Amino acid sequence: MSCALPDHEWFRYEGAVCENSILHHGAYSKGDIVATTKKKSADSAQKRGGVRSRKREATLIGVLASRDDPCINRSLGAVLEHLYNHGEEETLSKFHFIFTGGTYDRIFNGNEEREISAIDPEIANWYRRECGVTRLPEGGEGGVTLLNYLITQRKCSIVWAFFAPMEIHWLRPENLALMRLCDQCHVKRLMNRGSVLVWFDLEAVEDAKRNLQPCPPRLTLFPDHRKRRVTRFFTQPAGVETPWRGPRLSRWTGKKKAFKDMTLALIAHDEMKDRMIDFAIDHESEIDKFGRILATGTTGREVAAATSRAISDKLIRAHSGPKGGDIEIATAVLHDKCDVVIFFMDPLTPHPHIEDIRVVFEACMVKDQVVMITNERHAREFMCRVVRGEKRMRVYP
Repeated sequence: MSCALPDHEWFRYEGAVCENSILHHGAYSKGDIVATTKKKSADSAQKRGGVRSRKREATLIGVLASRDDPCINRSLGAVLEHLYNHGEEETLSKFHFIFTGGTYDRIFNGNEEREISAIDPEIANWYRRECGVTRLPEGGEGGVTLLNYLITQRKCSIVWAFFAPMEIHWLRPENLALMRLCDQCHVKRLMNRGSVLVWFDLEAVEDAKRNLQPCPPRLTLFPDHRKRRVTRFFTQPAGVETPWRGPRLSRWTGKKKAFKDMTLALIAHDEMKDRMIDFAIDHESEIDKFGRILATGTTGREVAAATSRAISDKLIRAHSGPKGGDIEIATAVLHDKCDVVIFFMDPLTPHPHIEDIRVVFEACMVKDQVVMITNERHAREFMCRVVRGEKRMRVYP
């Protein structure tokens, strides 16, 4: 099977290069399933004064943000600046960032019309140089679909999906597919400021060793094993527009909060309840550290039956999900009565109350200090790395 790619360049790769150098451009061959890098590209790059990127491997992080909400984009930009200014650069440099096109343009170049400031040029150059940044097409041109493909191929392990709860952009089919695929493929999906900052503080060191991939990323479509064709990502020509910068968001300084003062919410779809029970049994001592536990009706009943009296005494059962339990937990989130949400979603079964499920996500987007965990692997790692042996967790109110 073959299909033609458009003539224009869809991808660009920035970073992980020698100082003061510009990467060469990729060339597409019409009629090929994917683009191939020709041997002459390195020579042509040298003639233009550029050099090839040094080979490296890193954990891939996909990044996208709603285009219709300036506040969401400002928050994402502020997160990138905060991690550079207050995090460990050595850890941060072990990740490679893959942006959808529109998100990249808004974060790195700014958008004066929407009053979205570009991140500090020095910080932007550091990300390009030390982490490496890949720009996919814009979402409407297939960028989110390509990110979905990287997820299905088990290449992208973490996704920062900053969606605006009051806009319809995040309900586009490709964005809904992205959320489903993250759960199906055990990809960590961090959907707000609080989730990213807590993750970086407490899990990034371990995740920097997770599923290392070549940089720039390589994408294989319908591979012919006799002659493997690979799509690569390259830079665009030099000469990016001067970034527009406006007022910055304030810096965040996290504070320690005792688990006994925190509320944990547990939600599981019907097909995932057995896994939730196993999770609760395996991590009973960690769950017991939380001062209060919320759960939808059936999930709460089964968790209480499978665990000790200590858990059942602090567990508050809402209605079952289809009967309004999801809405009740979302309300608790909106009123700052919930700190961590663990939601075991079933990505393969349609749910009649899907809109209620989206309300939980929207609430966590509005209250973006809440830590959202949406699959079993992430939940188990969170309990092992963040909760076990600790009495407090750094939060970002």
